[in-house]
Amino acid sequence: MEVSAMTKKHPRQILIVEDDADHALLIKSALSAWIQQYKIKVEMADSIENALTKLSNSKFDLILTDYRLPDRTGLELMAEVQNRKMNLPVLLMTAMGDEHLAVNALKSGFIDYIVKSDASFKELPRILQGAYDKFLSQEREKNLKDELATKNDQLVTMNQKLTELSIRDELTNLFNHRYFQEKMAEEFARASRYHYPLSCLMIDIDYFKSVNDTYGHPVGDRVLRELGNFLLAHLRQSDTVARYGGEEFCVLLPHVGYEGASLLADRIRKKIMDENYKIDSDTTLKITISVGVSSYPEDPVDRKETLLFYADKALYRAKGAGRNRTYVYRDFSKEYADQMPQLKFSDEKVFEFRQRLFDVSEMAKRAYIEATRALINALESKDPHTMGHAARVGHHSSLVAREIGMGEDDIRIIEHAGLLHDIGKISISDEILLKPGAYTHEEYEKMKSHPLLGYQIVKPIKFLSEEASIILHHHEWFNGEGYPHRLKGKEIPIGARIVSVLDAYDTMRAAGGRYKRTLNCEEAVRELVVHSGTQFDPEVVYYFINLLIKRGDLDAKAYDRQRLEEAIKKPAA
Repeated sequence: MEVSAMTKKHPRQILIVEDDADHALLIKSALSAWIQQYKIKVEMADSIENALTKLSNSKFDLILTDYRLPDRTGLELMAEVQNRKMNLPVLLMTAMGDEHLAVNALKSGFIDYIVKSDASFKELPRILQGAYDKFLSQEREKNLKDELATKNDQLVTMNQKLTELSIRDELTNLFNHRYFQEKMAEEFARASRYHYPLSCLMIDIDYFKSVNDTYGHPVGDRVLRELGNFLLAHLRQSDTVARYGGEEFCVLLPHVGYEGASLLADRIRKKIMDENYKIDSDTTLKITISVGVSSYPEDPVDRKETLLFYADKALYRAKGAGRNRTYVYRDFSKEYADQMPQLKFSDEKVFEFRQRLFDVSEMAKRAYIEATRALINALESKDPHTMGHAARVGHHSSLVAREIGMGEDDIRIIEHAGLLHDIGKISISDEILLKPGAYTHEEYEKMKSHPLLGYQIVKPIKFLSEEASIILHHHEWFNGEGYPHRLKGKEIPIGARIVSVLDAYDTMRAAGGRYKRTLNCEEAVRELVVHSGTQFDPEVVYYFINLLIKRGDLDAKAYDRQRLEEAIKKPAA
């Protein structure tokens, strides 16, 4: 039966298979009123062969068949119906004394059975209608189950895709930063338990900013994708490759010690030097990489963060030594020992302790930043308009600082300050933070206290003292009308002037919905230009706009360049 038949309340066509002429007359007589009322067509067959012919030529909604027929049995007819994959209810008629046979027939697929008698013939319309209703109900239930199973399969597939997306970098399709951290924890725990080596490579593309600046971000993206594919092609399946951030990649090498890791790193570095990255039909590009290597247990590592920190430290030294080289962390330790000859300890553990002290400040700083990031995420999750705001401000502030030409240490400080700039809001009540409308004067004054509150939270942490100053002053205005200290012009720390611009831009672009309509890139830039020289440092705005243009996010003609240049020439009011 077709699915459309399920919408019928009564069968439209019935096939009755009965070889006894008297019984056939009784059946027709019992059904006459019912079939006339609902315009049901009934066809008769006196053998299995005749019935199968009719089934081949017409579509039936229901079959009523006797068990004993001249050529075969009703059970064999049922088997033929099933073989032909005909989906319709079949009822079996049996003589008195064949009830046991009828019950067994139900197990073969019959929907019901009738024991031939005068009483059952009188009830035949009700029995057939009941059987048909039961069939429709079973079909609806089956279809619902099939639909549910299909939906569940789709849900499983979607969840698998979402899981894959959540652990993959969108550009390179490598594992992302979050997954790498989780995988590193698993691998380090396993290496610690079973006492086998685990090495970490941190890879950075040299002078990648110049690639983006010279050839554009689409070319830079292509280089990142091709480098990711290159790394996958030259590493084992058991190794974990991830895009750690920007132009940085990380590789985990289980069961590989320092010797194998450093040889692999240098082999990859040299092969990449020989690669040509095609820009167009006439132009190719060559790149180089710097690699930092650390290894457990040869390095004094007690947790996965330390292994990663040592690889990052080695990478930093490789870049500082001229780039396009591989540097291993244990060499860094030897250099430190050479620089401090008075530390000639015979006790290896004492020297190891001194080595840990050498790195503890920066490690503590990074641990604090990561812990605070989680706190900020929890704070921002209360309001969908601010989700990710701090991370974006930190990231874009570092890009602007690099565009200006600041040193790497200053860039990191500004990035951290951008991430932490709203940390003081944890001391502001949710009633004020999440208020959808305008603030009262009293509420606004409380909101204005968050830079000072943030400063008081961060200042006691000595290795964040420079970030604390930026946090304190990121709401100062270039014309001296800001808060909390009404600093003016260059009196405001450069980091605070940068964070101020990026904080405002991101609020207008992504977090503006709570205050007024969210602006697009061009509209937000125009606002920055209009308020350059008053609220914002026009030079910072200039560098930020240049960055947007280079990234392809903004058309060079989309803002009032003359107005911005006049603001730059004009001293702070």
